Amino acid sequence: MDPEKLRDLLKLQEIDQEIFRLGRRIVRIREEREDLKRKLEELEEELKGLEERCKALERRKKDIREAIEREEQMLASTERKLTMVRKDVEYKALLREKSKHEDNILKMSYDLDDLEEELKKAREDLARKEPTITRMIKELKEEVKDLEGEEKEVKNKIETLKKFREEVKRAVDQELLRLYEEIKDKFEAKLIVKVEDGICSGCGMKIPDMLFSKLIKENSVDRCPNCGRYIYYKL
Repeated sequence: MDPEKLRDLLKLQEIDQEIFRLGRRIVRIREEREDLKRKLEELEEELKGLEERCKALERRKKDIREAIEREEQMLASTERKLTMVRKDVEYKALLREKSKHEDNILKMSYDLDDLEEELKKAREDLARKEPTITRMIKELKEEVKDLEGEEKEVKNKIETLKKFREEVKRAVDQELLRLYEEIKDKFEAKLIVKVEDGICSGCGMKIPDMLFSKLIKENSVDRCPNCGRYIYYKL
């Protein structure tokens, strides 16, 4: 292969390598962004869970208080009836009813005390964790925004390189260009590589000594017997 023709193709390859590099960066950006979003969702769910726990306990507290009030009203009604009843059987039945209401009130009062303690701990837990979680959520949202900005910037660079590529491509030998376009994706736009100290810089394998000597003496271009890339010593 004519080294002069290869120089034009090398310019195109350098552009494509940068496009490939930027493309890989976009993939990493998207992976990083998705990871941040997962962490963000977990933190938001944790904060929501703490808040919902407090709200649920508040609702239970309200329900118990309302139930106590109803029992107290029924107890008051029973006590009024006790003052008016005349028959012993009815009096004893009302006493049992009064005792039942008192037991219910006592039990619910104990439940309310336990609930008050649980609610206090839940509020303390929320108060302790909320500032940290809120700060972390804010930081993660900023990181996501930064990555979105970086992705947009990288995409713009790729578009600029693609336009420049079209200009450079016109100077490349058409047969070489056809061959390059067919297999460049396989080598991630690293089809033409330099040989350093007898090592193909594309695959990292040592080439035969005779081939290495030929590249040096003839300043020629050949194929790596291991990976098939075009190799040169000096252009």
